[in-house]
Amino acid sequence: MKADLREEIIEAIDIVDYIGEAVNLRRRGVNFVGLCPFHQEKTPSFTVSPEKKIFKCFGCGKSGNVITFAIEYYGLTYHEALKELAKRAGIRYEPLTEKAKEELTKRDRILQALEYAKKYYQKVLYTQSGNVALAYLANRGYTKATIAEFEIGYAPSGWDNLLKELTSAGFSKEILLEAGLIKQKEHSPNEFYDLFRERIMFPIYNHSGKVVGFGGRILKEVENQPKYLNSPQTDLFDKSKLLFGLFKGRNEIRAKESVILVEGYADVIALHQAGFKNAIASCGTSLTEEQLNQIARYCKTIYIAYDGDEAGQKATERAIQLALPLGFEVLIVKLIENEDPDSIVKKYGAKAFHNLLDNAKSFLQYLYELAQSKSILTRPAQKSKFIHYCLHLISTIPDKLQHIEFVQELADLLSLPYSQLETLLKEKSKLEKEKVESAENIAKPDFSINITKQELELEEEQLISICLEFPEAFDLLKIKKFHSEHMITENGKLLFSILENHYGKDILNNILIDPEVPQEKKDYFVNLVLSKEKLSERWEKFGFDREEKDTGKILEDVYTKFNVKKIDLTVKELRKKMVEDPANQEQYLKKMQEELRRKQKLLNFLRR
Repeated sequence: MKADLREEIIEAIDIVDYIGEAVNLRRRGVNFVGLCPFHQEKTPSFTVSPEKKIFKCFGCGKSGNVITFAIEYYGLTYHEALKELAKRAGIRYEPLTEKAKEELTKRDRILQALEYAKKYYQKVLYTQSGNVALAYLANRGYTKATIAEFEIGYAPSGWDNLLKELTSAGFSKEILLEAGLIKQKEHSPNEFYDLFRERIMFPIYNHSGKVVGFGGRILKEVENQPKYLNSPQTDLFDKSKLLFGLFKGRNEIRAKESVILVEGYADVIALHQAGFKNAIASCGTSLTEEQLNQIARYCKTIYIAYDGDEAGQKATERAIQLALPLGFEVLIVKLIENEDPDSIVKKYGAKAFHNLLDNAKSFLQYLYELAQSKSILTRPAQKSKFIHYCLHLISTIPDKLQHIEFVQELADLLSLPYSQLETLLKEKSKLEKEKVESAENIAKPDFSINITKQELELEEEQLISICLEFPEAFDLLKIKKFHSEHMITENGKLLFSILENHYGKDILNNILIDPEVPQEKKDYFVNLVLSKEKLSERWEKFGFDREEKDTGKILEDVYTKFNVKKIDLTVKELRKKMVEDPANQEQYLKKMQEELRRKQKLLNFLRR
């Protein structure tokens, strides 16, 4: 793939708009910040620079440009990322050559196998073998449009239908095994069978819309067989990170600025069909922080609509505990007794569910009513424990202004003085803060610029910085016939040679799109440009006026300081030789005096 196409894509795509579709970004100075989509965090450390067309997380260290983001976040291959971005930018993209097709990675083949399996299950649903499944879906009230929208299929009876279908299509058993579509027989290592049999199949998508696994619902109860069976854990399918319905409903979630969290696939599908396209569910596991971080990219309000039984109550409480510290507004939907969202919209209609959403309770109101129903508030010791628990939850909310409102709500619910609860909250918050600070002091991560253990002189970093910040500075250095060999350290020579090899309109992005440049070097350059102390604010450290606009003057000063540093190192070496080689002391002294005279001239130039 030609580099000019990559450059054209990077130039054409607005990186803030593109990343902003996946991450809630807000402006901070000249850049944009948000919660990192690549690791869990509560304070935004993910930075996007529209000027440099790059992103950088100062928490986990991830960095790159719009192409890198498409690959890392959406799970696309390199060619898929280029194709999608080119299409978005209206740029002509040449199709893959036969040779490139042959070089598809194992991950690509696994994704292809999962997509092929999805289409196979869809096809079977509309055959005689799938009649019973189709009738079941119709009986559940699913329309043809809904079945097509969620690409629901059916895994027929028999031990190796899918295995035969996919191997005949050219997929190896190794690929099918890694895709979680087949299993190996325990006592026959060379024999395999289909994982899903006689089950309605629900494809599960990652955030880029790729099928990464399946959920299969059994049609008739069989002893020792689970009602729902999910794909096993694989490199692509991690239940703790996936949310059913998120990809389908992402646009509606953004528009409504909220999600409806339900328990099962059937609930999600029924609500989507009824018009609640912001409904999502965990994939057979309790809610996790990873899943909440995914939701946070789209909205900050969660309606929890779990069942009212004991298991549903525990799941609701866990969701509250996890969501509040991440800054979510948490509202609890009280369902009609003995009903779930699926049955409610089918029996009573969408309007009834709308009413339930409109009357959703705050997390405090929900916990208070739950405690009342269990007679917890009638016993002083239990009531005290409940109050401390509620205050703890309030203290975890990042927005301190909300604390006042929630403490007042709790005081009203319990008929207690606000001041009494406020005092308890302050004491609890102080203790929590001390615990956090203590833990942070034990092991505080360092994300400062440090590409290797070998030192890089500050003056070398200055030269690299100015070349990245002002491409015209590189032209001025070329006029001075300065090149990488003139750098001081081996590290400096290597880094400057990378700049030389990627000289052009946008040196940084030329480096980022070059697969030959090691990732640690790419990270170094991005760190240098997007470090928390921005380059334009580092001139004071370098000894310059922040408001200096003359690139030529800045470069001359940087270049002069660089040469002063080289002289200092030369003088240091000469002094060492004078001690080690007394016989030639006079010769070394003469050279040292020459170097010091040169240094004085340079210093006079700096004082001009």
